[in-house]
Amino acid sequence: MKADLTRDTFHPLKHYARVLTQQGRVQLDADMNEQAAILLRYLQTLAADLIGPAGGPASNPGFEIIPLPASNALDFQIGFGNYYVNGLLCQADFVPMAILPTTTTAVFQLMNWRSEFELQPNPYFYEIFDATPSPSGPPPAPVPVVIASATKAQDQYQITFQSAPDLTGFSTPTLRRLITYLHQPDFVFSTKSNPNSPLPLPLQSGNLQIYLDVWERAITYAEDDSIREVALGGPDTAARSKLVWQVKWQPATSGADGQMTCGTPAPVPSRGWLQAMAKQASQSTNPCIINPNAAYTGPENQLYRVEINRAGLAGTVAGTSATFKWSRENGSVLYPISSGGGTAVIVVESLGRDDRFGLVEGDLVEVQDDRSVLSNLPGNLLPVQSIDSTTMTVTLSGTPDTLLGSDETLHPLLRRWDQTNGDPAEGGLTLDNDNAAFVQEGVWLTLEDGVQIRFQPADPVDPKNPPVNQYLTGDYWLIPARTATGDVEWPKVTDAQGNPETDPQGNIIPVALPPHGITHYYAPLAIIGVSADGVSPIRGCRNSFSLNTAPLSAIKKR
Repeated sequence: MKADLTRDTFHPLKHYARVLTQQGRVQLDADMNEQAAILLRYLQTLAADLIGPAGGPASNPGFEIIPLPASNALDFQIGFGNYYVNGLLCQADFVPMAILPTTTTAVFQLMNWRSEFELQPNPYFYEIFDATPSPSGPPPAPVPVVIASATKAQDQYQITFQSAPDLTGFSTPTLRRLITYLHQPDFVFSTKSNPNSPLPLPLQSGNLQIYLDVWERAITYAEDDSIREVALGGPDTAARSKLVWQVKWQPATSGADGQMTCGTPAPVPSRGWLQAMAKQASQSTNPCIINPNAAYTGPENQLYRVEINRAGLAGTVAGTSATFKWSRENGSVLYPISSGGGTAVIVVESLGRDDRFGLVEGDLVEVQDDRSVLSNLPGNLLPVQSIDSTTMTVTLSGTPDTLLGSDETLHPLLRRWDQTNGDPAEGGLTLDNDNAAFVQEGVWLTLEDGVQIRFQPADPVDPKNPPVNQYLTGDYWLIPARTATGDVEWPKVTDAQGNPETDPQGNIIPVALPPHGITHYYAPLAIIGVSADGVSPIRGCRNSFSLNTAPLSAIKKR
């Protein structure tokens, strides 16, 4: 989570049941966040144990894959409803747009109008459903968008269809917009810059497996301004975590009988592991005494974030090898863009609240928006060339992607990172052309003020086929550094008595840890065939569950 945190104290193997607040003590953000994490893990584990890896309620499981008319061959509808993936609730829901009069008319008054309802060159689809359904009533009826106009009159929006829809049998006919593959709530595209290029990969011809990709995204005031409390002057008091679901595809595979299978989507490749420590010159023989040479020398307590920027393998091949970026503030220092995104001259809302969080010339910044975050695109970090504090204008030493940050509705921002070039002989970083540092395995790299990291090489189980680590964009590790101990908080290798083990040089050995996030969960939804004639279902892959209403005496012991 890219938020202004002190540290992340939740560890599932400690099996803590709750956090107990004590009287007269200082309250920290980590305590409340740990309580929320404990409860969330409990609920997620319970749901996964009861439902299984994935499933929806038997009465109406969500995320049904439904073909659309042949004129929209490369798209399909995603059915409304709920579906659980590894215990996480995914909701395909909607906002009613209009209650339609039962009289024959083509003009309708909208109750809700939002930017995503605006007319686009791409085909949009709507559906009429009954807000007060009855068993004998008609099912929801999808209608293709044939809107001739959308006008505002007397502060109310109206839409006009080319022909009046058939509302026979509907008690309270209501209009809602369908969710389709090319128009998902968490796949956004810029309506201003390139309206014809939605982000989901276009469907290719052949048999495809459709699946859900579920993960968490950090949301701050920069992405959702309603988080601010106007009554207090608009401060950003807390961030949020949003569950993101995205429907994706991969080529389908066949079983031994030649039938398309609903197997789990392709597994994530082996991800790199990381060690972290404060630089040590020698090690005290007494494990109860803080090592005087555990040299974190920073003036502030910090939460360092190490995050993979460009995906790939470790190495130093320019433009190809994996790179990483780091921040002493957990990547939380950001500056919302008011205008100028997609160019080298950008106007921001603020230059920071103080010297610690302020933007200065020479800082490295990454231009981001909803499009780049939801697509998990690697950043192209650019130095700040100059700043005009009077006009809040920031000039960058280079131009970002012209699509990136150019649409103010996609919450563009500058995010500050802190890596710099150094002397490799002293553990310094080597920056590539994206201004992120090369991922180099097996060597200690210095961030700053004695904080060091080491990317762990893959364990060579089979010398003939040595494994390799695949570093993925967005993978991150958090390293709390504390001035009181002059050290970082990172688990150490211990012996059977619980004492820290040391290497031949007398240094404590830090444990290598997998990424702290981002964790993705996957669930198959369907197998479809795609051709010039449209999308045809081959088999469904969703699971369903129902509540067991049998008496306890009928439940078998296992």
